[in-house]
Order: sequence, then structure tokens, then C-alpha cells
Amino acid sequence: MMKNNDILTTKKFKRHFRKYIKSGHPAYILDQEGNMYVFHRVTFATKSGHHTNWKIDPNPDKTKKTPMYIVKQEQKDNQKHFSKKELPYNADLDFIKRAKKK
Repeated sequence: MMKNNDILTTKKFKRHFRKYIKSGHPAYILDQEGNMYVFHRVTFATKSGHHTNWKIDPNPDKTKKTPMYIVKQEQKDNQKHFSKKELPYNADLDFIKRAKKK
């Protein structure tokens, strides 16, 4: 017979923004896999290469008047390449889903 103590509960990852040290720009962190973050880059450009970016308007960074754009391509990098503190941006970005694993 299984008891309540035997049930494993997993804490849901809270999505947030952090500064990506390699570029100096913010990044939208979707998930954590071990010591790696899964994230999308943040930019002010409407396009990255031939791909259009997601427009976030109004900008969650209240110090900026221009809209924020998030690159659609998902990336992974080590946590040491991100700031220790989360950025104080508030945005409802639930439309961004994790890419399907191949």
C-alpha cells in the first residue's frame, strides 16, 4: 500500500528573465536541465536572420519604451553564463512552449 510520503512531488519551474552574460542582453529562461538553462534570447530586432521574432508589447522592462522581441529559436547554456539574480520583469509569456525533443 502506498502512503502519501511515497509520492514524489516535483516543483514546477518558474519561468523568468536573467541577464545572459555572453551577450549582455536579457534571456527568457524556460526550464532547467541539470546545470543547464533552456532559454530564448531577447532583442530589439524584429527579425533574426530570415526568421521573425515574437513581439512583446508593452516591454516588460519598464525603463524601455520600444517593444521587446524574443527569438523563436530555443537555446541551452550553462548556468554560469547567466546572472545570479533574476531580472524584475513581469510578463505573461505562456504562449511560448518548449520545443519537442527529437
